[in-house]
Amino acid sequence: MARLSGCSRIFLVGTGTSYHGALVGQYLLRSAGVEAWAIPAFEFANYPPTIKGSDGLVLLSHRGTKRFSQAVLEGFNHHSHWLGITGEGSPLHGAGVLTTVPQERSPVHTASHTGAMLRLAQLAVALGEPPWNAELALVPDAIRTALRLRPQVIAALDRLELGHVVHFVGGGPAYATALEGALKLREASYVSAEGHELESILHGPLISLQAEDSVVMVAQPGAALERTAELAAAIHEIGATTVAVGPAAASLNATTVRLETPAIDELLAPIVNVVPLQWLALEVSRRLGVDADSFRTVGRYAAAQSKFTL
Repeated sequence: MARLSGCSRIFLVGTGTSYHGALVGQYLLRSAGVEAWAIPAFEFANYPPTIKGSDGLVLLSHRGTKRFSQAVLEGFNHHSHWLGITGEGSPLHGAGVLTTVPQERSPVHTASHTGAMLRLAQLAVALGEPPWNAELALVPDAIRTALRLRPQVIAALDRLELGHVVHFVGGGPAYATALEGALKLREASYVSAEGHELESILHGPLISLQAEDSVVMVAQPGAALERTAELAAAIHEIGATTVAVGPAAASLNATTVRLETPAIDELLAPIVNVVPLQWLALEVSRRLGVDADSFRTVGRYAAAQSKFTL
């Protein structure tokens, strides 16, 4: 952690799920008094910000093999102020590498995402004094409680129109949760899904929603909750099925399904609230008869994936 001590800015970089983890890390580090910015690895490698000698880098990569993640690290390696957060057995190595969990066999990463977010929380504590420090010890039990929501998630499937778009919405730190929920559903079951920032969905996308669509909203106590309740009421008028996930799920009276997770600080909540969304992705894949771990690497999709290198 000393490698980043005293940095004037820290960039958190990743791709896909790792970028969603970087978004969570951005809020965690800012709460510890660090100026932090999450940037996709492709953007950082090809359109980088002006790097100063006092800047730091945190690279998130499950396997440590992605093309643009490696390019970011190679472009930054003349600096000593960097850390890599990756899975065990990754080719990333050196004094700046922190590992999370054993490599997952499935490309639909779940445990490693949780591990990366926890590492970011630990980093924030090491660099400052975040107000949620005492609550970090509550995260494991909160995750265990969230894991027990699986039966409620399965029951909720009967209310969803899986042949239509499933929208995920979150504000502030929960935006990362919404993005990750949509990505997991796409990866595991091939269902059309979109992740939205809370305020942005009200400024145009809302008018495209159909009554046959479904909307999953993160209901987390904090600055975004009042606006989330307004969105739930608006969607109720459209007639779409709504699912509220989070400690404040029960407070959204206009929702169809409520999946209540344990109360925890808003900045730590993405580590917990993503769990029922991971269950949702798995259970939808089973309902549709899709192998959630296949990553669709056959037929035309295998041909498509041969046209690029990840």
